[in-house]
Amino acid sequence: MTTSKTKLIKTIYLFLVAAVSLLFVAIGTGTILNTGLKYYIFPEAEKKGYFECNQQPPISPVISKDGATEVQKTQIDALLKDYDNWKENQSGDKCIAPARQNKIIDALTTVIIALPILLIHWSFIRKGKEEKEEKEDTK
Repeated sequence: MTTSKTKLIKTIYLFLVAAVSLLFVAIGTGTILNTGLKYYIFPEAEKKGYFECNQQPPISPVISKDGATEVQKTQIDALLKDYDNWKENQSGDKCIAPARQNKIIDALTTVIIALPILLIHWSFIRKGKEEKEEKEDTK
């Protein structure tokens, strides 16, 4: 037999866990919706949002190959190759797509974990409410 204090604590616990789980489901769903809207409807909004895409390209103190030594020319060639690599991988969709995918994975993980917790605790709340109503009906 449980006391009214135990029932109150159980009820508070169930509602608190359900509320926190609902909050995480809402945050995860909101993040997925936000990312989807940025990708499909507002693609320009996403471009300045990720740190990796804002890194500066490699630079050189030597401006041209004219009058440069062979070592400097080799360094300039390597720098130009690094710049082409940077331009290909750190700008445009190649830069944004991995960050977008990480954001979606984080949001899906949050929803996948929080949703079952919410549903389980909400079913306990509903079951408790139905039992309470049955007891009141039998009186």
